[in-house]
Amino acid sequence: MFRANPRLAVLPLCSLLLVGSGFAVAAGIALHYGLVASLFTNDLIKYAAIFIGLALTSSLGAFFNVAVAHCAFQYFDGEDPTVRDGLQSAWRSRRAIAIWALTSATLGTVLYVLDEKFGFLGSAARLVFDLAWGLLTFFVVPVIAVEDTADLRTILRESGDAFKQTWGESVSASLGVSLVVLPIAVVGIVLLGAAYLGLHGPAAWLLGGLGLLIVVAAIIAGQVLGMVARTALYEYATDDRRVGPFATRDPDSVFPDS
Repeated sequence: MFRANPRLAVLPLCSLLLVGSGFAVAAGIALHYGLVASLFTNDLIKYAAIFIGLALTSSLGAFFNVAVAHCAFQYFDGEDPTVRDGLQSAWRSRRAIAIWALTSATLGTVLYVLDEKFGFLGSAARLVFDLAWGLLTFFVVPVIAVEDTADLRTILRESGDAFKQTWGESVSASLGVSLVVLPIAVVGIVLLGAAYLGLHGPAAWLLGGLGLLIVVAAIIAGQVLGMVARTALYEYATDDRRVGPFATRDPDSVFPDS
């Protein structure tokens, strides 16, 4: 699907640019008003900054991922998706996205506080909850994209039910996307390291810029591929509908019983 619709890369790119711009503005405000030191000495300011940062990344990330998921649903239905269609769908789901982002930011901040205040027990609790929360919310974005609801309980229930139906496929798909994208990102990181440690002048800037472009491309491709895979799995979990290369294949024929 991504090969047929490369323009979808614009969506995660916009997400990265907006998140980066938001943090740049926040850093500028913190430097201008002398709040940097307070982030390390004042718990209230520190926790507020963490909450705002999580809310920013969650809301923008979810918004553009919902746009990608909507385009994937359109493609699987035989339509020709456009970036504009995806953005319009995400805007219609803005209330559900806002509720989801605020919930994620609140839980993330609470878990950070537990980790910081309760030592090993807090870290263990955070690790376990992060894992459980990640599994429960694996299909939140496709649910928001396709279901006309902003009720958090409904969204979480639909996501959890879909994951229970496809937990093996979901884990495999996530690992598969990572294995495809990770080598590309490693190449970019190596180029960045070589430019920083071994070169000077224009050559360093040129090699470093190339490495940065490769890393960004890997991140964008990983986001699109991962969201398309989740959308396809959500279709399979909820409607028993196989899409893409597996539309005419039985899962048992892929991994036959020994």
